[in-house]
Amino acid sequence: MPSNHIAQTLEGASSPPPPYTPSVADVDILFLGSPGTGKSTFLARLPQVHKGPVTSLTPLVLPNLDNRPFTFSVSLFRRQYTFHIWPSTGTLFTDPFPEHPHFVIITYDITSRVSLYNAQFYWRKQYMVHFDSHEHTTPVMLLGLKRDLRTDQTDEEGRHLCVMPQEGLEAATNMRCDKYAECSALTGELLWEVVEDITKVAARTTTEKGGLSEATGCAVI
Repeated sequence: MPSNHIAQTLEGASSPPPPYTPSVADVDILFLGSPGTGKSTFLARLPQVHKGPVTSLTPLVLPNLDNRPFTFSVSLFRRQYTFHIWPSTGTLFTDPFPEHPHFVIITYDITSRVSLYNAQFYWRKQYMVHFDSHEHTTPVMLLGLKRDLRTDQTDEEGRHLCVMPQEGLEAATNMRCDKYAECSALTGELLWEVVEDITKVAARTTTEKGGLSEATGCAVI
């Protein structure tokens, strides 16, 4: 039934039926990663993305990660969704998280190999320990942030100082992630595409097939 349905009084009825109200699906998203990966900047951009692609010229106010969860309403697939984003706030997996998360996003700073190491060997493993029963049903994305700061500089041994795209994808594959993505929340580079894909995956988690319905290995966006 369309959302703009106008209730009409049927002949012989004492009162009109109540107006049609579309159901709202709630989705809990874990947003993990070490401090400094760029989580605050990414979350600050989210309210602006629904208006279209954003740029570095768009005013930016960083949120307080302790005010959790961050809640956003989205309309997709002719249905209303409320996304509750639960970011990690410290160096350890000690924040209060929902008991049954629907989607997990693990972030790292493209300019910091240490943050990618932490994403691989701390955040991913901590999620597996705390949510073992959801390991094979919950989609997981590895998200590289601060893409605008990536350079081609190398060290004395010829190794890139920043994490290159192929290295991020390889890490996501080794982590058994379902998706890999990169963006710059500061400049807006690929931000629209990343948020669009996150939204679609989160929405699919509420369906019978689940968020893994379109996952075939580690997909790149």
